[in-house]
Amino acid sequence: MSTSTQTVAHKLVDEGSRFRDSGDWTSAEETYRRATQADPRNPHAWAELGCLMSDSRRFAEAVDCFSKALGKSRLKTPLQDAQTTVQLLLELASARQDWARGQFSLGTAYEHLEDFASARKHLAQALQLDSSREAAVEALFARMYCLEEKWLEGIAAAERAIAAKPTYFLAHVVRRKCCLAIGDWIGSAQSTRHAVESMPHAQFHSNLLFEMNYLPDTTPETLYAEACRWNSWYAAPLAGGIRPHANTADPERRLKIGYVSNDMRAHPIAKLFIPVAERHDRRQFDIFAYSVNSATDFVTDYIKGRVDVFVPAEGPHTELAERVRADSIDILIDLAGHTTGPSYLAFALKPAPVQVAWMGVLSTTGMPAIDYFLGDAGMPCPGTEHLFTESVYRLPRSVCCYRPTDSVPVAPPPCIERGDITFGSVNNPNKIGRDVVKLWSAILHLLPGSRLLLKWHGMESAGGQFHLEEWFAEDGIPKGRLQFAGASNTTEYLKEFREIDIALDPFPYNGGTTTFDTLWMGVPIVTLSGRLPVQSIGASVLTTIGLPGLVAQTPEQYLKIALNLAAIVPKRPTLRQEIRQSLASSPFMDEAGFVRDLEEAYRKMWRTWCATKN
Repeated sequence: MSTSTQTVAHKLVDEGSRFRDSGDWTSAEETYRRATQADPRNPHAWAELGCLMSDSRRFAEAVDCFSKALGKSRLKTPLQDAQTTVQLLLELASARQDWARGQFSLGTAYEHLEDFASARKHLAQALQLDSSREAAVEALFARMYCLEEKWLEGIAAAERAIAAKPTYFLAHVVRRKCCLAIGDWIGSAQSTRHAVESMPHAQFHSNLLFEMNYLPDTTPETLYAEACRWNSWYAAPLAGGIRPHANTADPERRLKIGYVSNDMRAHPIAKLFIPVAERHDRRQFDIFAYSVNSATDFVTDYIKGRVDVFVPAEGPHTELAERVRADSIDILIDLAGHTTGPSYLAFALKPAPVQVAWMGVLSTTGMPAIDYFLGDAGMPCPGTEHLFTESVYRLPRSVCCYRPTDSVPVAPPPCIERGDITFGSVNNPNKIGRDVVKLWSAILHLLPGSRLLLKWHGMESAGGQFHLEEWFAEDGIPKGRLQFAGASNTTEYLKEFREIDIALDPFPYNGGTTTFDTLWMGVPIVTLSGRLPVQSIGASVLTTIGLPGLVAQTPEQYLKIALNLAAIVPKRPTLRQEIRQSLASSPFMDEAGFVRDLEEAYRKMWRTWCATKN
């Protein structure tokens, strides 16, 4: 090999390293490979390419590169590729004591193997050799703390990484996860926003739109503005791919309806969807379900038997769009909004002539390609229609239907036997923010002897209770007045409402199916209404079943309603039966009537499209 060829390879390695350090790993890989082509025996070129492969977790390729760097044929070993990568890296690094990148790659490989002690050792050495790696090293420290569920340490390490490099994407991602774990939705949303600003990413930006629903200062205006920004960054650039539709513009013909969701499994949305799938008029509609999640269970199998065509559609948005178009779907329904995942951008390609957002995340999608948003008289809040890129279509009686999962009988309120009131919430603790705890603490203070039961998956563990106990303690409520319970099977879950006298709805993100379950078991629930769609769910449900007196417009009203119920419940032994009857006789449990309303909405939407074609 000539000296000039070796010089070219050396320069290419340096150039590749500059690309890598700038974050352009694609150009770095291309340049390193050119270096290996220029000088196939150059150990440094193979070693640097191997580090890039290892850090990308492409361990089989890393083993090939490191073997060539050491002048060996590929090792034939029973070890996994990641373990072999470490073995070869250690051999290379032992001969190069000042090789910072090698130490860093060893750290990342050990982290992948979950040998965190070794990972920390080599990452610390990398940082000692090259202080410019501080952001990368601290971000990996943060990720390891996160995996160890050491949330506060993870946040601290992530913040050190961000201080070193404010745009470091991984640090913001890990900080977000740690903040979520301790119930800090404000911190989580801040991290998500910074991550999006440093590296625009459609799915991560969708996470931000979802998380904004949990924040006390989010308004319909700010949510609309962010959704429009999401659309302009990711969906609008795809508009050029929208093609004319070949669907026959006959306003009264049989229609193909497609439902898209990543929740076609044991999930609240599936509970609401199943009665619709079963009740659709097959003389007028063919029903397709597009499941964009590989996770399946017994509910998935049940849904398969209740629709005409079930399509596993996990994959790129382009594949889903092409499948919908090939199926000649007339009306495509979004059941998950910005929680759909990578397939969500299929809607931006408008594969169906009419597209509708329903259930899932109750907020504007931001996509003009989605024509309608399905609501009811109270959701979304009247007067906010202009803050939707879709046309708000209000169903005449209710926004969904509810089918109880079991016929567990109503039990008497526990205060009859105990003498004291037990408040309760069976909602995701992510909905219980700091402002919620302050208001619930005030209620407990004003009703001495009362207690609060919080039930959700994971709430039986110390980790699930920690930040809530801490917040209540800050407000003067000791542990002894709090009860926690974890998940249980359907029947036991409904039976456990016998432990609750009065349910407290969280805000700004109200309960959904949990509110229906609560009312089905006869437990009165207090809700705080607001302008966000997710903060008008409780008001919509309670008003529809004839209990508007349980809807508060201010925190002060919420407190008064809770205390008033505490005085009434012990004196009204029939109240629970009355509440169940109110729900049972409401539009929510008129499945056939609701589906006819829904189908009439679809037919009107279709006629409108046909009119534009004709």
